[in-house]
Amino acid sequence: MGFLPVSRKISREITKFVISPLFDPAIPPPSDPQWPRITVVTPSFNQADFLERTILSIHNQRYPNLEHFIIDGGSTDDSTRILKKYENRLAYWHSKPDQGQCDAINQGAEKATGLFMTWINSDDLLLPGTLHRIGNLIREYPGTDLFYGNQVEVDEFDRVTKRVYTIDFDLKDFLYEVNIIIHQQSAFWKVDLFRELGGLNDCPFAMDYDLFHRMISRGIRWRRMEEFLSAFRVYPDSLTGSGEVRRSREGTVDRIFEEAMGRPRNTWDRTVMKYLYKTRRFATEPRTLLAAAEHRAGEIIRK
Repeated sequence: MGFLPVSRKISREITKFVISPLFDPAIPPPSDPQWPRITVVTPSFNQADFLERTILSIHNQRYPNLEHFIIDGGSTDDSTRILKKYENRLAYWHSKPDQGQCDAINQGAEKATGLFMTWINSDDLLLPGTLHRIGNLIREYPGTDLFYGNQVEVDEFDRVTKRVYTIDFDLKDFLYEVNIIIHQQSAFWKVDLFRELGGLNDCPFAMDYDLFHRMISRGIRWRRMEEFLSAFRVYPDSLTGSGEVRRSREGTVDRIFEEAMGRPRNTWDRTVMKYLYKTRRFATEPRTLLAAAEHRAGEIIRK
C-alpha cells in the first residue's frame, strides 16, 4: 500500500466510509430538484466481494438528487442478495444475462433521467463528497459538458496503492497514451452528450479511451478538478491487474492515433515520443512523479 501520509489518510477515509450505511436502506433516496440530478450506472457480474462497498460509497454520499441503476449480468454468487438488501435505494436494478459491460452501461444510460452521469464498476468506489462537488460545479458552470478529476488505485482491501494526478487535456499526450488523462471513474458528463455519441462501443477494453476521444473530437467544454474523486480497484483477479486491458487496447489506440495524425503509429511513437511526453507530464504535474515513485517503491516492497 502507499506509505506516504496522503495515501494513508485516503486509505483511512475510504475504510471508514464504506464500512456501514450512513442511511436507512429501507427509505428511498431524496429527490431535491434544487440539486442537479446525477445518474450513476453500475454494471456488475459476480462481484459480491466488492458490490456492497461500491453501493455504500455511492449512497453514503447522501447526495440530494441521486439516481442509481445496477445492471447485473445474471450473477451466480451472492450479488442478488446484496441488491435486494439495497433495492429501495436503487432507481432500478435487474439480474439477467446481457452482452457484457458495455451493454449493461448502455442499458442504464437509456433509462437515465439525470443531467449528468457516470458509471462506477461494481468493484470501484466514489470517494467521500464527490457527488456534492460535482453537483456544485454543474450549477456553477452550466455550460460545461464534462468534469473530471484525480483518482486513486486501491487493492482488494481498500488500501491506496497509487495516486493518479490528472492534467489538462492535451491531444498529443492522449494519442501517445502516456496517460489516458481523463480517468473514467473520476469523470462525469452530460447524459444527452453520451446519447448523442451513441453510447459505448469498442468494447470491452478500450471503451473509455474511445468515448473520451469522441467527446473531445466533438469540441466539448470540459473542466478539470484538483480533488480525488474515485478509487479504481486493481488486484490480481481484475482485468487491469491481470494486464489484459493493456494488451487488448493497443488496436484502439493505434486506430485513433492514425485517424488523428493521418499516419500509422510506429515504434518511434511508442518509445521515444511516449517518454518525451511522459517527461513533460511529470514537469507539468510534479506530484505525479512523487506518486509514481511511491507506487514503484510499494511494488518492490510487496515483492
